[in-house]
This record gives sequence, structure tokens and C-alpha cells, in this order.
Amino acid sequence: MKIVMRCIYLMVLLFGLSGCAAFSSSPFAPNLEAQVTIGVSFSQVVQDPSGHIGEILKVGGVVLSAKRLVDRTEVMVLQIPLDSDSVPKWNRTKSKGRFIATQQAFLDPATLPKGTRLTIIGEVTGQVSVQVDAEERVYPILAIQGVKVWPMIPPNAYGYRPYWGPYPYWGSYWGSYWGFPRSSLGYYGRRHGGGHRSRR
Repeated sequence: MKIVMRCIYLMVLLFGLSGCAAFSSSPFAPNLEAQVTIGVSFSQVVQDPSGHIGEILKVGGVVLSAKRLVDRTEVMVLQIPLDSDSVPKWNRTKSKGRFIATQQAFLDPATLPKGTRLTIIGEVTGQVSVQVDAEERVYPILAIQGVKVWPMIPPNAYGYRPYWGPYPYWGSYWGSYWGFPRSSLGYYGRRHGGGHRSRR
């Protein structure tokens, strides 16, 4: 009897683990997620960027501006908290501030117009003073390790869903990640009104 119960327990455990893998809510590869510094929030970093240099964050937000400089592309982002699927929420009033995301490899600012929603995994490399209206503000700088660009679809009667469709995704090797992971094709998150599949 004990052997039968152990077998049932193992089957349930294996089924649960496989379910977690099938419904992984992160758009990033596990090895990239593993680099994120545990226990460090964006609020802590924005208060003291220089004290967190070298730490890696996963942070979401909305693009305010993007520009190409001689040696890098700079993207100013309004931080917005992430939901359980690593998607930026829609309420901008919950923002804890702004940050500058940088990428040395070529990144066309036209692919990140104002209002674009994205999730970034990036390393804190310093801070920069920026004139905002009549104030001088200090913002953290994050060197992009990976970024997920989300479709600009507002919530509706059917519920917003995270969509890993043909929107750009760049990982630590930018050229290798253009497109989307096959395992998430057409996946509708369980918490976002889903359960059916879509082809695009």
C-alpha cells in the first residue's frame, strides 16, 4: 500500500512540475532570469543608483523617448510594476520613477516609439542627471541584457493576454532572439482570460 501511495505522490509531483514548465510566465530564458539579483527592487535602485552598480534587475515600463548616439542607443523608460507574467501593468500612477536603458549594439529608435511597453533585464551601470521641466533629476542607467517588447493592446472585455507573437525580443545575443519562443506560440496566460490558442 505504501508503495502505491508513493507512486501516486510521485506522479502528482511530476505532473505539477511539468505543468509549471508548460505555463512558464516569463518571456526570458531561464539562464537570463537566473542572473537577476534577488531582493533588490527598482525603488531601492532609483534612490541610490551608485550603490547598486553591478546588480541586475528585471523591470518593466513605457518608453518615453529613444535616441541613437555615436556609440549606443539610449531609451528613457517610465518604470511600471510588473504583473505575475512579467508584463508591465497599465496604471502609470504606480510608477517609482524613470530609468535610462542603454544598448551598444545597433538598436533603431524607430522600433521603440513613445508609448511602447517593454520588460527589461539589465545591469545597473551608473546614473545620469537629466533636466525634466524645471528640475534636475538623477536616473539609474541599465545596460540591457534582454528586452521583451509587448503589443500596445489595452485591457478589454475579454481580458488582456500576454502575447509572444511576432513582436521583437532581444536576448543577451540580440541577433539570435529576433522573433519569439516556439513553446509560447499562441499561449494565452491563465490569468489573462485565456485557454484557447491563436495563430498569427
